[in-house]
Order: sequence, then structure tokens, then C-alpha cells
Amino acid sequence: MTVHASPTTRHWWPGFLFIAIAASGFRLLDLGAFVTVDEVKFWIPRSHQFLQALQTGAHGDIPIVGHPGVTTMWLGSAGVFFSDALFDHGILHQETYPTLLTLYRLPSALVHIGGILVGYALLRRMVPASVAFLAALLWATDPFVLAFSRVLHVDALAGTFGTLSLLMACSAWSGAGGRRSGGSRGLAALSGGCAGFALLSKLPALALAPVVGVLAFAVPLRSLARPSILRSLLLLLIWAGGAVATVVACWPVFWDNPIQAYHALRYGIESEGGQPHLWGNFFLGRPDEVPGLSYYPVALVLRTTPWTLAGVLLLPLAFRGRGSGDGEERRTESRSLTALAGFGVLFVVGLTLFPKKLDRYLVPAFPALDILAAAGLVWGIEKLARSTRRGTQGVRYGSLALLVVVSLLNAAWYHPYAIVAGNQVFGGARTGAWAFLSGWGEGLDQVAAWLNQQPDITEVVTVTRLRSVLSPFLRTGAYATAEQGRLPDGAGYVVIYLRDLQRPLPPPYDQFYGRTLPLHAVTIHGVDYAWIYHVPPRDLPHPLDVTFGSVVRVSGYELDPASVRASGVLTLTMQWQALAPFPESVNLFVHVLDPQGQKVGQVDVPLSHLAQPTKRWQPGRYALWQYPVVLPPDLPPGTYWLALGLYHPDDFTRLLLDGSVAAPPDAPDDGGDVLFLEPVMIEMLEKSPEPVIP
Repeated sequence: MTVHASPTTRHWWPGFLFIAIAASGFRLLDLGAFVTVDEVKFWIPRSHQFLQALQTGAHGDIPIVGHPGVTTMWLGSAGVFFSDALFDHGILHQETYPTLLTLYRLPSALVHIGGILVGYALLRRMVPASVAFLAALLWATDPFVLAFSRVLHVDALAGTFGTLSLLMACSAWSGAGGRRSGGSRGLAALSGGCAGFALLSKLPALALAPVVGVLAFAVPLRSLARPSILRSLLLLLIWAGGAVATVVACWPVFWDNPIQAYHALRYGIESEGGQPHLWGNFFLGRPDEVPGLSYYPVALVLRTTPWTLAGVLLLPLAFRGRGSGDGEERRTESRSLTALAGFGVLFVVGLTLFPKKLDRYLVPAFPALDILAAAGLVWGIEKLARSTRRGTQGVRYGSLALLVVVSLLNAAWYHPYAIVAGNQVFGGARTGAWAFLSGWGEGLDQVAAWLNQQPDITEVVTVTRLRSVLSPFLRTGAYATAEQGRLPDGAGYVVIYLRDLQRPLPPPYDQFYGRTLPLHAVTIHGVDYAWIYHVPPRDLPHPLDVTFGSVVRVSGYELDPASVRASGVLTLTMQWQALAPFPESVNLFVHVLDPQGQKVGQVDVPLSHLAQPTKRWQPGRYALWQYPVVLPPDLPPGTYWLALGLYHPDDFTRLLLDGSVAAPPDAPDDGGDVLFLEPVMIEMLEKSPEPVIP
């Protein structure tokens, strides 16, 4: 495989500086923007518990997880310790949740940044400088990798440590490493240690073992040289010893009860991966508890960037174009890329065998995919440059510069919601949300920001299925609940999340989505992720669902008989919902009609006056108002009708009433587009001239 080596190979520091800035900027900026479901429910509490167990020496209190997530808890507890120290020493004073979340995530993010830089250094030893630089850049800016290396979780850590383990193993077993046995042994030990960290992060990292085993004996068995075979066997034993030593040394459960650690690992394989997702799954636009064999291939295509996918597709052509007379450096490069490809294939195949599937489970394979893509892209650039009669160097550097720019812009475009990123060739974020279970907490920070601006937010309850993710971002005094089945007392807002819709929607949420207008929707890269609904202030005894001119909706009403007895005033309480921006030139009329259609009472006010109590009446918001309808003191007893409607005062044309509403057959005539309420029987009290409703 012939590729172009950069003439700046000896000047290593500009490349490292550039990669460091790219990797750090996207991983550290707005690190506390939003929190994921798994962090707030599992990994942050586990990190607190882990730190407390270490500080007290009560290792039996350390959480036992089947993932096993040990590196996540170590790094999370380091973040908790660092956060506590900063506040205890007065360096920081205001414990806002975004600040705490940033500090909790910071050690993990720094590990990922360091891993990319170490990976870049290793790549420079085994592939041409241009391939190494582009590979590190794609790794640093890959939105799918970025998203999960910004959160306190297991998948990205397994990917970072697993990729480093593979790169170190490739270097240890390379021709140069073989001549420097001491260096090879050190690299083998470090590779094993990284494999141990990857395994402590997540069990699918076991895919490293067969790949390293094949890598160790591929070259010695070809030559059948006994010293070479023995040296590879020694390095493999060192690698395995480093992995085992890391697992034992860094998992405190092994210190007191190794049998318990073994059972945790077995549980992780049998129960965690061997059972479908506990809360259901979603694939290609429909609920699918156990997606089939196409799940991960589809995820690979939809979650890569267009240029990474193009590079991977070019890679077989690059291998095919490699001549048989290539030197040791070319063979080292080919072995390294083959090992990375083997790991990716084995990892994906292994995941496919388990019924529990999520697209983020592929994250550990993506750094290897980016490295392979870089080799394919550089080969393609070289092919293009050689076919150009003029400006060969310009084509090379121009193409590389273009890849650098689009990679940076793409990462910046999705920041800080890289978790929603999708391959733009196939529809981007929209297709990703259609294809996979989506919504892990992204966007709920925007939901909280909107709710915090509502003047009544501390007086009502917000109902959402993701209370634990939303609550940390609500202002002091605001309260959220995840109650299901019915709306709790005092409910003011309902939040429905994208993930809720990808599974059967339970009550009370099914009363809102698709049945009423939301107050606000949070959209991320063209995808609606959350909807905020206003809860009707009251359940009125006469529910309605009637609209006027697509402007307002009447959802219910109530008549108060006590007001008639006291003052001769009929009090009508109505509940309205705005469906469009509030009209300034529309009036409301309420007519009280006798059986012959004569008006005996009337209210006529501009509709805009009804919005004054709340100062704003945005689409989706309900409003509850009372209308005093004065009745004549000599009104004779009998049955009376209340009719109401909306009209334009400039030409007295009425707003169209919902066509499904028909006037009762015995109702008097009051023109068209009028809503008749239930007739009212009014009687006179014997000792009072005031009309009443019995």
C-alpha cells in the first residue's frame, strides 16, 4: 500500500499541538451542558459510593456491576474528590449542577484526550506521518466518539484503552520491536495493562485477546523460526500478565472477594448482554425488542461521518494496490491495519450475537475505524495526486487540508450534542433518530431553561418520565415528578421526550402528545427531542373540545348558580387554549337567549382583554377566566340558552366554528358559527327578585 509520507515528519510538535487542541476543545468546552440518564441514575451515584468505600476501607461497599465499569468509577470518584477539594478549600464557591457535572466528567475527558495523543505517537511509529495525523484527527473529531468521551460512562473508555492496547501490541510485535526485545516487552506489558483497563470498562473488550493472539504468531509461524516463536510467546505471556495484573490491582473487589468479582463478570456476560433491553428497544422506525443481524451494520453506516465511511470503503483497494516487494515498514503498516480491522470485525460480530443491542455499544470500534479510514483516504489522495499532471503536491496538501477543515467544522456543528450526529449522506441526525432508540438526556437542559423562565414554575409540578435528568437543571423551588397513571395534584407542565414516543406511551402522557398543542418544542439538528405541554388549570364539569378559526380552543366550562342568587349575575367560567399567536382584532360575545331567540343578557369584549391576567397567552397555553353575565332583575322564570362566538369587530364576520359542532335542534337562532352551551333553567326565589339556578 503506497502512501505519501509528509516531509515534516521530523517536526513532530505542530501535529501534536494541533491534535491536542482539537481533542481538548471539543471534549472540555461546555462539558456540563447536559447529563445523561445513565450518569445521573448510575455512574455518578456509584462514583460517590466508590470514593466513600475507598476512603473508609469498606471495600465490600463498592458497587458490583456486570459491565464492570471499574475505570468509570475510578475516574468518576477522582472527579468527585477533585470537586470536593475545590469547594472545601474555597477555590470554587457556587455549587451549580453544570459545574459539578463538569468536574465529575473532567478526569474521564482528560484520559480520552491523553489516549488520542498517545495513540498519535504510536501511529507515527507504524504508518506514514500523513496517515498518522489524519487518523488522530478523525479520532479526535469523530462525533460518535466525541459524544461518549464527554460523559461518565463505559463505552468510550473501553474504546480508548482498547485502541491503545492494539496499537501498542502492533508496535511490540513489529519488526523493529522484535530487534529491541526490551522495548517490545515494555510495550507488551503496557498493551496488556491497557487491555485490562478496557476490560474493566466493559466486557466486550475481550475481543482484544484473540486479535492479539493472532497478531503475536502471524509472523513467527510464517517463518517457523523457533526463537521468533518463543519470543512471541514470551511477549504474549507478558501481555496477558499485564492485563490480569491490571484487573486484579485496580478492581478492589478482587482484594477482598475475588469469587464475587468472577460472578460479576459472569453476570455481565450472561444477564447484561444475554437478555433483551430491560426497557425495550427501537429499530428502523418501530419498536423492536430484539433487533436482527442488520442492526450493527446499519449503525456503522449511519453513525460514521461521510469521509470515514469513504475511507473504509477505499481501504480494500489500498491493500490490493500494495506491491509484493514492499519493505518492512510496509509490512508493519499492513499488519497493524489488519489487526485493527480484525478487531473491528470481531467486535461487531460478537455484539451481534447478543440480543441486547444499542448503537452506542459500537463506540469501542470507532477509533480503529477512523484509523483504517485515514489509511484509505490517504491512499485515495495519493491516487488522485498521481493522476494529476500538474500540482501533485497541491492536490495532496489541498485534499488533506479539506479533510481537516470538514472534520473540524462537523465536530463544531454538532457540539455539544454530538450524541445526535448521523451520516449526512443518509439523512444525518433525522435518520439516526428514526433508526435507533434516541434521547439520552440531550435537550432536557433546554427544556429546563425554558421552564425556568415561566413565572409559575415554582408553584406547579412538572410531570416527566425523566425526572432525574431534568430536575438538576431546574431552578430552586421548581419540582418535577415521574408519576405515571394520572396527573398529580398541582401539575402545571408535562414534558414528553423523544425516547418516550419510541415505546408505548403510558398515561397520563398519552393525553397530550398528538392530542393537544405543545407550548414549546426543543429541536436539535432538525429533530424534535422534547415537547412541553401546559396542563389545564382545572377539570371543569362540562368538558369540550371546540375550536374557533384555528385561533383558540374551548376545553370546558362551568356555571355558578350561587352568583345568580346573590346578585342576579350569571357567572360563566370557561377554559381556553390558544392555538395561534394571540389576535388583536377579535372580539368575544356571550349571548343569553330566551326560547324565542331574544337576547336577555350579553357580554362583548375584545379577546385580547382575556389575556391580560397572564400578560402572555402563547399557543398551547390554557387560560381560565370568569365572565359575569348580568341578567335583568325582572327576568321571568324559564329555560335560557347561552351562545358564544368570536368575531372581527371591523366587519362583524364570525370566526369559523369547528365543523363537527352542531347546534342542538331546539336551540334558538343566533346566526352561524356560534357555540351553544347547555340550556339553563332560571327560577325566581319567593323572597327575592333575583334569578337563580336551582
